[in-house]
Amino acid sequence: MVSEIDNFTQLLRTHSVNVTAVRLAIFRTLLKSDTTLKNGEVASRTPSVNRASVYRTLELFDRLGVTTTLVRGWTPFIELAEPFKPHHHHLICERCDVVTAITSEEIEKLIHQLAKMHSFAPSSHHFEIKGLCENCQRSTASD
Repeated sequence: MVSEIDNFTQLLRTHSVNVTAVRLAIFRTLLKSDTTLKNGEVASRTPSVNRASVYRTLELFDRLGVTTTLVRGWTPFIELAEPFKPHHHHLICERCDVVTAITSEEIEKLIHQLAKMHSFAPSSHHFEIKGLCENCQRSTASD
């Protein structure tokens, strides 16, 4: 079975990019994360790599399609893209900033139906719902 690390190194080689210890360390940090991360969070979770190298590497990863960037407010959040993480969408709490990954066959079917209805050939998509998580709803109700 091919691992995510193998897929990652193959992708770099396909783009004639060297596989380095720095790139592997940052990739492993992203692979371990179960949520989106700010650039600075990636840097703090990868203490063996200097901050400037983390930022340059994240830019490279974005260009190569290793990561995807979600912007909330003015802040970019990074996560691994497919095939390194399963395809998913997000529920985002506007109060506490908790991000919950969701998968839904129904959403995927609807997206493809809408594209077909409009003779549109999508290359990618992302779906997010903003609102209040269960904990924040409870705290609002008790206020």
